[in-house]
Amino acid sequence: MKKENFVAFDCGNSSIRVVTGLYNGETIALKQLHQVPNETVNVNQIHYWDILHIYKELQYGLQESFVRYGPVSSVGICSWGIDFGLLGESGQLLGNPLCYRNSFGEAVLEKMTEEEKYRIFNATGIPDHPMNSLYQLLGIKKYLPEYYAAARKLLFIPDLLAWLFTGEVCSESTIASTTQMLDMRNNTYATEIIRRYGLDISLFPPLTAHGQCFGNLRKDIADTLKMTVCPFVSVASHDTASAVVAVPAEEDDFLFISSGTWSLIGTERKEPLINRDVYEEGFANEGGAFGTITLLKNSTGMFILQEIKKELEKGGRAYSWDEITRMAGGCEAKIPVFNPNDARFFSPRSMISAICEFFRKDLTIKEVLASAYLSLACSYRHTIEKIEKLCRKTYPAIHIVGGGCRNHYLNQIIADLTEKTVISGPQEATSLGNIGIQLKVSQPDMGLLQIRKILRESISVKYIRPTDELAKRNTLNSYYDNYRALFN
Repeated sequence: MKKENFVAFDCGNSSIRVVTGLYNGETIALKQLHQVPNETVNVNQIHYWDILHIYKELQYGLQESFVRYGPVSSVGICSWGIDFGLLGESGQLLGNPLCYRNSFGEAVLEKMTEEEKYRIFNATGIPDHPMNSLYQLLGIKKYLPEYYAAARKLLFIPDLLAWLFTGEVCSESTIASTTQMLDMRNNTYATEIIRRYGLDISLFPPLTAHGQCFGNLRKDIADTLKMTVCPFVSVASHDTASAVVAVPAEEDDFLFISSGTWSLIGTERKEPLINRDVYEEGFANEGGAFGTITLLKNSTGMFILQEIKKELEKGGRAYSWDEITRMAGGCEAKIPVFNPNDARFFSPRSMISAICEFFRKDLTIKEVLASAYLSLACSYRHTIEKIEKLCRKTYPAIHIVGGGCRNHYLNQIIADLTEKTVISGPQEATSLGNIGIQLKVSQPDMGLLQIRKILRESISVKYIRPTDELAKRNTLNSYYDNYRALFN
């Protein structure tokens, strides 16, 4: 059988990647074609994403797929959530998308009452956070009124890229769910919330079904790239949602950590869980593939460690992640712990200084790294315990997928600290899940369980067992007690 060539655009906070999936009718073989860093651009104290740079790099990867593997069967696009671009009356892009790390949303959210915040959560299933598109958009309306006034259509990052490639204006439920403007009970826009805050419902694009072709590569782009026209398919375009598709679980109910710059910790459900307890604990009911719900919490992930690594490399010396983990593992002092989700670590000028200032003392780099790793693992356990309480279920294992699953040092701490088996992999979860949904175009009767079976048989995973050393468990539990005390 001739292998079909499916392409996944995987746009993350820290890198832009193009991956081909060669499908032989039974399994998918992934081939990475192109990867470049992705960074924000700061102009007059405002952070932007360079969408045209991203667009150009994706074109290069798409062309590479055609050259190496022949005609492209279809393309799916995934990205981080929340951020968006705006089109004007002429149908053209008004400017580069703003980044969620700007303070517009925070300025709006801090003026809302608790009653308002809960009303929005109850209507959408998504808790308040200054990054959410709702608050960003309200912030733009207030602080950049000319930008908002000129807007006629709002396109989330994967939708904006799809528009650049196809000319089509549309969206889908997983990326729209990150806005806090989608009702997760029925996967439709929460018109009451949108209108209550004076936003224009016509800004929001129509939602397409997963596995549906919504457009084709523009002929002029195909001619420029010297390739044939190919269809674009609606996938779970929020990268977390596509990563969850690739979780190699055989059971319906599983626990996962999608580990990257951010860590999304949660479980897949058939229905949203919307109540006061979920709200108080800060969990979100985000959209999953084919109408599923991912009950999850967005937590700081590898960002803190990435920032520390960047600082160390400013001296001109490159550090591998193996070196970073060796330094952390070489710390012989008592390790202090902090809350990685504290606002002080959201976007500091110096992450190393921020950690030292939190403890009000100078730390060696080994202590800083050991503290960052242990604090991340403690935050994961803290969140997992809350999931188990909310869902009234104990999970025996944790599936860790995404780029962070390669960090065996961190994964072992997680296994030891939670006393659960960690199942690590796939690393390419987002791309694999993206391509899995594309299979539905030619096999419309294929469901999520069938897709997941194909993906599971296409990969290998590692099983990381918790330690059986009593002394080590006791030490980790004492560190965790210190972590929990931060919230009392």
